[in-house]
Amino acid sequence: MTVSTGAVKYLKSISSVRETTSQVFQYAQERGEANYFKLNLAKMGSVVDFLSEIIARDYGTDYAAIPPHGRWQHLNCGGVQRVEALIARWSASGVDEVEIARKLIDLFVFSVLVDAGAGNVWKFTAAGAEPIGRSEGLAVASYALFDAGALSSDASDPHKVNGARLSAFTQPEFDQGFQISDTNPMNGSEGRRSLIQRLGRALESNVAIFGPEARPGAIVDYLYGKSVVEAAGRTIDLNDLWDALMDGLTSIWPATRTTVDGESLGDAWRLDTKADAYAALRASDAVPAVAPEVADIVTFHKLTQWLCYSLLVPLESYGHKFLVRNKQLQTGLPEYRNGGLFYDFGVLELNPAARARGLELSASLSSAPQGSKPEIPTFAPDDGVIVEWRCLTIGLLDYLLPLLNKKLNYTLALPQLIEAGSWKAGREIAAKLRPSTGGPPIELHSDGTVF
Repeated sequence: MTVSTGAVKYLKSISSVRETTSQVFQYAQERGEANYFKLNLAKMGSVVDFLSEIIARDYGTDYAAIPPHGRWQHLNCGGVQRVEALIARWSASGVDEVEIARKLIDLFVFSVLVDAGAGNVWKFTAAGAEPIGRSEGLAVASYALFDAGALSSDASDPHKVNGARLSAFTQPEFDQGFQISDTNPMNGSEGRRSLIQRLGRALESNVAIFGPEARPGAIVDYLYGKSVVEAAGRTIDLNDLWDALMDGLTSIWPATRTTVDGESLGDAWRLDTKADAYAALRASDAVPAVAPEVADIVTFHKLTQWLCYSLLVPLESYGHKFLVRNKQLQTGLPEYRNGGLFYDFGVLELNPAARARGLELSASLSSAPQGSKPEIPTFAPDDGVIVEWRCLTIGLLDYLLPLLNKKLNYTLALPQLIEAGSWKAGREIAAKLRPSTGGPPIELHSDGTVF
């Protein structure tokens, strides 16, 4: 049976993320558990208190100063204003604001797409700086490659990202750029380098979006063509940005991902819990009928959302300075810092059978002496545990936002909650509970393209 193109288009939309994952959250909320996790919302008060303490420490009561979550802050980790320094250099050399917007988007797209979990060991060391791991380390490494001209095929301008250059990016170049070695291993390094090459090919094959130079920054010109002039300024819709990223970059995802009628859906996954939740909702006529082939699919499109979050500031602040409508369609990001926060505070608890299975995989992957018992379970990206965890994370972030706003007596937007609170809080509670690694409470056996 062939599923309608409408269903495929829907599953690639931003709207599908909250709608498909909320079915799983509602299912767990009504039962107090889903197929892999128990859900204890009574413990959300402790999460709210922890986040409010972090926000008070870092921002006082100046909540308006909290920036939206985005790659900009990671690129500037350690208090080094790397992005601002680039902008100052470009401005001083006469680069106009539209080209500055293009260059920022070149950098941000590359940096976001290499930002899957790097593991607990890998670190990047910039000249004269302390080693930096995880997302921030990946950000600084991507910045160093960009600033060195390693991503540009334009001999007259090193500060570009071109498809032809990425398509030819080799594993030795990747290992050198990210300082990978036997003593500094990175999870999923080959998958990540392969993703870079596929990004290059995607840029080259979508001229309408990425232009003749096959660069991410050309999306500025594409969106200008979609924009309308309103009283408040030149306006674009978030869906136009989303569709450009989805249409232009879908081909970068591994062929092993979920497909419908032979078409890749990107960061979408099959989940038995979703099928159960859909069946329960259909029994009460709470949702419309869908084809059986897609009833168990949930969508996250996490890196596309991370791109949207990260590109909004350049699009709104530089070049044409677009006003962006419908930003509220974006969800929280379903990744281990946000998800780990809820797990570490006991809002989520992995059921015993799933935990035992995860510990078995941890033991099989461990280099520790035989007989030692791992404490952190590990799962593959397509395991129901990981997929359900990601669904519940999105639902819990939506559930958390009004609770935190009530505590603060202020209305934060969801991107501010993530930036000032949940993402940071997930990292900090992990460091307290697991000081030797600072890692998440559940490990992902990463392919370099997820979480």
